[in-house]
This record gives sequence, C-alpha cells and structure tokens, in this order.
Amino acid sequence: MIFYEYLTSPKTTEQLVNIAKEHGLDWNENQVELYSLLDPNIYQIDSGKWTVKVDDRRIIIKEAIERALENRPMTKIDPNIIAELPNDMIVSHNEVIEVAVSTGRYESPRENIIRMKRK
Repeated sequence: MIFYEYLTSPKTTEQLVNIAKEHGLDWNENQVELYSLLDPNIYQIDSGKWTVKVDDRRIIIKEAIERALENRPMTKIDPNIIAELPNDMIVSHNEVIEVAVSTGRYESPRENIIRMKRK
C-alpha cells in the first residue's frame, strides 16, 4: 500500500488521510485508522502516530525491483528482478508482485511482469 514508504517516519492519522487523497483515495480518518489497524505491518506508537515495521526483506525486494526497472518502463520478474536479489534469497513471484504493488508506484498486468504504474 502507498502508506509503507511514508510511514518510515511516524505520521498522524490526518497526515495519512492527506496522503491517501494525494493518491486518489477518498478515505476519511476512520477508514485510514481501520486500514492501519488491519495491516499487520502498520502499528500505532505511544504518541498516537502510525509507523511501519522495518522489514529488511521487503526493502531488498523493492531495491531489486528498482534496479531491474532502471531506464525501462517494464521488466520481467524472472530473470530480471530475480537476478538482482542476493543468491541466498528465495522469493516467489507473488511476493515480488505484492511488494511492487504495495509501493503504489508499480503494477503487474501479468504474472511475470512489473511495470511503472500508469496514471
């Protein structure tokens, strides 16, 4: 989801509502809070702000996607993205797609393709 990249630093519910609106989602505060509560990677800290758990695996996959898409509008998961991952890391196509789509910048029109999201 679009919130992951923004939640590397804590944000208020109001800030998340504005981020959602910037991405074309007409969500109110209750909807943002519900989404945040249901997502296992997002949690609320003592100050009431929301943040995301740091997941090195997701970061590695996201960086591999970015390297594979460098100077290209689209790429194949296998071999292009898989080749960018560490040799000892086993990742499914579905996991690559989930990480890519969760950034809000990419989409997967077919099971082996990742491309920049069209507006």
